[in-house]
Amino acid sequence: MDAATHERARVIVVGGGVGGLASALALGRAGHTVTLLERDPLPSVDDAASAFETSRRGAPQAHQTHGFLARVALVLRDRFPDVFDDLIAAGCVTMPGTANLGDPQPGDEDLRVLIVRRTTFEWVLRRAALRAPEVEVRGDADVRGLVVDGTVGDGVPLVRGVVLEDGTTMEADVVVASTGRRGAVPAWLGAHGIDVPETVRESGLMYLTRWYHLPPDSGVELDPKLGGDLGFIKYLAVPGDGDTLSVTLAIRPEDSELRSRLSRPEGFDLACSLIPGPDRFFANGPLEPIGDVRPMGGLLNRLRRFVDDDGRPTVAGFHAVGDAHTCTNPLYGRGCALALVEAVELADAMAAHPGDPVGRSSAYEAACAAAIEPWYHASVEMDAAGADPHDGGDKVTDNVQARIFNAAQTDPVLGRALARYAHMLVTPAELATDAGFLQRSAEVAADPQTYPMPPRIGPTKAELVESLDAPVA
Repeated sequence: MDAATHERARVIVVGGGVGGLASALALGRAGHTVTLLERDPLPSVDDAASAFETSRRGAPQAHQTHGFLARVALVLRDRFPDVFDDLIAAGCVTMPGTANLGDPQPGDEDLRVLIVRRTTFEWVLRRAALRAPEVEVRGDADVRGLVVDGTVGDGVPLVRGVVLEDGTTMEADVVVASTGRRGAVPAWLGAHGIDVPETVRESGLMYLTRWYHLPPDSGVELDPKLGGDLGFIKYLAVPGDGDTLSVTLAIRPEDSELRSRLSRPEGFDLACSLIPGPDRFFANGPLEPIGDVRPMGGLLNRLRRFVDDDGRPTVAGFHAVGDAHTCTNPLYGRGCALALVEAVELADAMAAHPGDPVGRSSAYEAACAAAIEPWYHASVEMDAAGADPHDGGDKVTDNVQARIFNAAQTDPVLGRALARYAHMLVTPAELATDAGFLQRSAEVAADPQTYPMPPRIGPTKAELVESLDAPVA
């Protein structure tokens, strides 16, 4: 961009998670002056293990299981290659997402997932932000509201800064909210008469997660993401950096019978040893735990609108990224990828519309509608198709979609198409027009016996509860 037209904006980013840090980096490297405000203390730590031990009140999800999709690796490779290198240096590794799919094919190099803990990921991002001369990072800085001063364009309210908890006002040309799914964005804007419509769909799940150290000589072959469904419970086991492993068990929030038993460390570990999948890690005895069982509830899909029905911005000088803009069920692992995509889309919108807050808002929200919103709808549809567990555990879903997913485990065409979809390398609309995928799907649907559904192996709910209640020998 020509120097004469380049906008050097004063930017305040509220929230020091993945979305906030990525936004600060993207905007700072674009030449803007960025102040990142995080309400939690940000103690200095020197390694990934210390970063994991540090808790942040505002980000309880940081210690939950996280799968970092191939889209995350691509954004880092293209926009933040030094951060990618720093992650590798910190112990992150990549694993292919095309196992069991035959000979390598062009594009497989993009289907590699990052094996890293969320705490390590944030620690590396924060170190990069702290090194950036254009970015200032402040901890213990709690924002309680926004400064709205006048209008621009056709009467669009203009945000000109933030108000801190102590009453201090900080001026800015742009305010970016990366305050997570529990943040106060609607209240902040509502105080100034700006409505933020929301569409919410509950996921019907709550999580229980525990972390472990994996023995270096365990001999267990790791999968990038080992997941499954017994109907009444879902499980997800994901390796992390530093020879760590997290296991998450997902149940219905109202299932107090399982929740009480799985919340006990000994009950959680026993369940992991009985459920096919996680049991492979416990075959040689107990693993060394890292902390207790960590619950997380309130999981939802939520879409917020910052434009009216005609696509005109309802606020200028203010943007939301990450879960403050769009939430999807964490079961699908899309949250960090969506936050990174929004961070770079915002930086691009600012570059394309220097000094034009209305144009910038229009461009950013249009980009979100194209690149982010489809994943909200996909999550809602996937939840409706079976993410909400039901009582039972001895039934096997047997429909065309399930058979296609089953066939994709070994079919190169279906497997690669669905892997690219799962890792957000193609949109739902692009998958729906993939000729090769559609042809193979039709072939599976026409001859379902070629790919019979495997039996669901594992305890029923009654059997699991009975085992968890059995006296210890």
